[in-house]
Amino acid sequence: MRRFLLIPLLLLCLDAFCQEVSIYGANILETRESFDMKSISSGTYTVYKKVLVLKQSASSQSNIAIFTDNDRSLVSFSATISSSGGKVIRKVKKQDLESRALAENLADDSYLYYFQAVAPFPFILEYEYTINYKRGITTFPSFVPVTDEDVVLTKGEYSISVPSGTGIQYSSNLEVNIDKQGTRDVYTWKCYDYKGFTSEKMMPRLISIVPNVYAAPVDFMYSKVEGQQGSWKEIGSWLYDLQADTWDLSSQDREKVLSMTSSCKNSFEKVKVLYDYLRNTTRYVSIQLGIGGYKPFPVSTVVRTGFGDCKALSNYLKALLKVCGVESDYYIVNTYSADLIEGFSSVGQMNHAMLAVPMTDEGPFKGDTLWVECTNPILPLGYRHEDIAGHQVVLVKKDGGEVVRCSSYPDSLSRKENNVKILLSSTGDADISVVQNRYLDYVEPMLSFASKSPKEQSDRLSSDIIVAANSLKVDGITNNFGDYPLFGKSYVPKISISYSFSCKDYAESSSDRLFVPLTPLRRGFDWQRGERKNDIWIRSGYTYLDTITLVIPSTFELEGLPKSVNIECAFARLSSSFAEKNGIVTVVVRADFKAGLYPKESYAEYKTAARKFNSMCDAKMVFRRKK
Repeated sequence: MRRFLLIPLLLLCLDAFCQEVSIYGANILETRESFDMKSISSGTYTVYKKVLVLKQSASSQSNIAIFTDNDRSLVSFSATISSSGGKVIRKVKKQDLESRALAENLADDSYLYYFQAVAPFPFILEYEYTINYKRGITTFPSFVPVTDEDVVLTKGEYSISVPSGTGIQYSSNLEVNIDKQGTRDVYTWKCYDYKGFTSEKMMPRLISIVPNVYAAPVDFMYSKVEGQQGSWKEIGSWLYDLQADTWDLSSQDREKVLSMTSSCKNSFEKVKVLYDYLRNTTRYVSIQLGIGGYKPFPVSTVVRTGFGDCKALSNYLKALLKVCGVESDYYIVNTYSADLIEGFSSVGQMNHAMLAVPMTDEGPFKGDTLWVECTNPILPLGYRHEDIAGHQVVLVKKDGGEVVRCSSYPDSLSRKENNVKILLSSTGDADISVVQNRYLDYVEPMLSFASKSPKEQSDRLSSDIIVAANSLKVDGITNNFGDYPLFGKSYVPKISISYSFSCKDYAESSSDRLFVPLTPLRRGFDWQRGERKNDIWIRSGYTYLDTITLVIPSTFELEGLPKSVNIECAFARLSSSFAEKNGIVTVVVRADFKAGLYPKESYAEYKTAARKFNSMCDAKMVFRRKK
């Protein structure tokens, strides 16, 4: 009888708990994940999760997504949706899951099982499933129990069980317990009472904030191909061996390459000719079939089909270059993180492949390395785009992998400049012309701008204009995308867009004065009003620079200008200056942000600086009618 009396008591406690933590959207009451490695090629992954979903803001916690492919199959699944009081609302079985392929073509064998729990808030979702690995294990499933804000974690546990003596490597911000259990070695990580995180602008990468475990076997098998990943050198050897039988070109294709490059004077010219050929004759398609997740398709397949993924296209260009005597290095990179996880080498850590071509022959490019992106034909040759600049990469060589860093650009080179000319009428109307210059990171969003329709171009430019623009017209688009030969290592991509528009009532007017905005373009910075929770992380530095020249109507004269500002904080400098000469006012507004990780305490300085800067941007120039 005593057992039954405990049930209503527990339900009352749970209801009280719901009220206590309702400031959160969800509480993961318990999550347990375990991987039982049977052999180098097989294992079982089991997940159990019980989550209390309190409100709509954490509805993501009611979603279940299970990913499988030809090497992993879903064996079992069950779920229960209950009220916070414990009343069962619905039971879910494996056949109730939605299932769909992640890609509609035959180049990807990934499959998704999906379910979304729907019930009145608050409710409890409890589920468990098992996945069998059957053709190899390159990495163990990562353990990242909290990935959304507004979610707390009461109890989490991850365990990996392997045959005794099996070498594994791991990286985690949790303590590990290693236990010998008969013929098994069991690694366990636990976390309790994680209070969640707040999503903020300029916050560090999530992986530095939330509990996490990444682990991988040192000796592994993938699609029946064995390898070692105790070091990046071993990984490089494995990948090189996978490619060894993929480079053969037909005699006809070889003759074509030699013919195309016969007039080239140096290695760079050969790379340029073949890079242009690559982007004109191939297209990118993701390939994730079996060993194709790591091994490129043979170059003959790329020739025949005209498509490939990052591995296949990079490998194809490598083969083309080899025909005409230019050596290159296929390499792998993590496009999300500039630094590899220290002490943790795993093929699963990388998500992209490219080609590095050292310029070794005599001439103006000797000593340069071309970092060639083979999947995006719009990118100019020689440009190190934001997903690789400054990143550690692994060159795949015959004698093993070599870790190097792709050189980055100085912060000062990544900038967006607007040169604005305003012809103001005595009634307050204005004709406005803008020349926008973009460099480095600011070029990338506009790479395809020239190919857009006039309406798309106008809509894109209008998003930066804060006044009512009429008759916006693009007057010209230029770029320096083919200028690498002129600058070599110091090449910086640039795109210039000239456009013009008119604005009725640009200035507010009274009987004898005009009150004129500093600039028709968007300026100023947001800041959060509450307490800063995270440190400040600026991935790469950048500069905004607006130079505005305004012609004062001949019947008016300058009466007042806003005060200039020059404000610095730990990671930013915000400034403005004003001058008037011969009836022309010149306004220069500038913001410089420095890359780096800064303590959250420095955010208060930034908030003060942004307030002052925005106040200046909102101020008006005043002109009075001449007497």
